Amino acid sequence: MQRTARFAAVVKNVRPRTLLVSPLSYCVGVVMAGHRLDLVVLLGVLFHVLAPLAANAHNAVTDLVEDGRNVPGRLKLVEAAGVGLLQRVLYGSLGVMLLLSLVISFAQTLLWVFSVFLVLGYSSPRLRLKGRPVVGMAVFSMAVTEPYIAGALLGDSWWEIPHYDSSRPVVLGAFLFFWYFAKGIMKNVPDYEGDKAAGLRTIPALLPSQLAGAWVAAGATTLVYAAFPVLVLLTDMPDRTVYAGVMVIPAVANMISMVRARTPIEYNLVGQRDMYVSVVFLGLLLFAMRPSVGTALIGFLAVAVMAGADLSGSDSRVSHHITQVDSAVGVSGGGGRNR
Repeated sequence: MQRTARFAAVVKNVRPRTLLVSPLSYCVGVVMAGHRLDLVVLLGVLFHVLAPLAANAHNAVTDLVEDGRNVPGRLKLVEAAGVGLLQRVLYGSLGVMLLLSLVISFAQTLLWVFSVFLVLGYSSPRLRLKGRPVVGMAVFSMAVTEPYIAGALLGDSWWEIPHYDSSRPVVLGAFLFFWYFAKGIMKNVPDYEGDKAAGLRTIPALLPSQLAGAWVAAGATTLVYAAFPVLVLLTDMPDRTVYAGVMVIPAVANMISMVRARTPIEYNLVGQRDMYVSVVFLGLLLFAMRPSVGTALIGFLAVAVMAGADLSGSDSRVSHHITQVDSAVGVSGGGGRNR
């Protein structure tokens, strides 16, 4: 029973519902490269599931100060899982990622080094990149940009890199970067109070109020989603990809909810819905770039995993962890305050 509870705590800390945008973005890059969906791609998908999984395990251990304010129940989950086990999950994932990259390609092996820096640097006490307004959001954006680059660089052999005759791959990569940059601003709004108390200089935390942060996030989110159809019309992206722009409707509706939110639960629900919007957008983009049963199944599977995680409560940001106040405050082995 104790092992089962500990395993459940680890699962909630690595947050399965947040592990999907990276492999979806990787698949978008693979399709951009014209590569077929084969075993090598499957290994790449696994690599880009493990990267955010490792980052979430690391963040759970390093973000104790702000989480004590933002997500009090998460401290209980860290205590139940054990700091040592979460660290083993982190380094074990990075090790498996290295092995996978050595099988996939030379480019992916080089990107593994970059991935390690991103995973460890984002929330580590020494670098604490997440506490730097622009740099932190740029690193956060790499959660979709790096996988996309890895997919777009996948060739037919271990050494090969695809040759492109247009700027389409760069333009789409730049869009994905700014798209997730805006999402990063949004995801920091619910954590306004805790981040401010912990001394994190996120973009919302630099603003005079949480409502001001919500307005900035809403504006940035609306802008990037509205810009996507324009990008399609002005570039050589396939015309049918414009249909992914329909996600501007739920995205803006969700941002209206964020501006109207007043309680931690309301802000948290906005963040949860936004992840569905993000996953469906990438799924539609993937299918539009290569309409097939395979790409459709990838999108449906991603949404199904999210729904399953939510129905089972397998996430450390479910509502009762936001409101829980009897959490442990003496978890050893980590800490999120700037020093």
